[in-house]
Amino acid sequence: MPRSGDRYLGAALGLVGAVLLFLEAFLDVVRSVVYFAVGHTVRAFGPIDQAAVLVVIGIVVVIFSALGGSRREDRSMVAGVVLVVLALIGWLLLGFGTGVLALLASILILIAGIVFLVSAR
Repeated sequence: MPRSGDRYLGAALGLVGAVLLFLEAFLDVVRSVVYFAVGHTVRAFGPIDQAAVLVVIGIVVVIFSALGGSRREDRSMVAGVVLVVLALIGWLLLGFGTGVLALLASILILIAGIVFLVSAR
C-alpha cells in the first residue's frame, strides 16, 4: 500500500475513534440527565466530568488525525506519537476502560497512531 494510503487509513481509524469518543460522551450526558431527573444530583456530576474529558480528547484526536493524514510525512510521525500517547494515557489514567465505546475508541486511536508511525519511516 502506498504511504498516502497508509496515512488515509490512519486518519480514518483516528476519526472513527474520535466519533466513538463523542458518542460515549453523549451517552454520559444522557446518564447525567437521568441522574438529575431521578434526584441523584451528586451522582450526576461524574458523568458530566467524564463527558467533558472525552469531548476534549476527541477534539485533539480529530486534529491530529487530520494532521497525520495530510500530505507531509513528518506530520504523520508527530501525529502517530501523539495518538499513541493519548491512547495509552486514556487507557491507563483517564478511565477509557469504563465504557465499551471508549475502550474501542482507545484501541482504534492506538492502531491509528501505530499506522502513522509506520507510514512515516
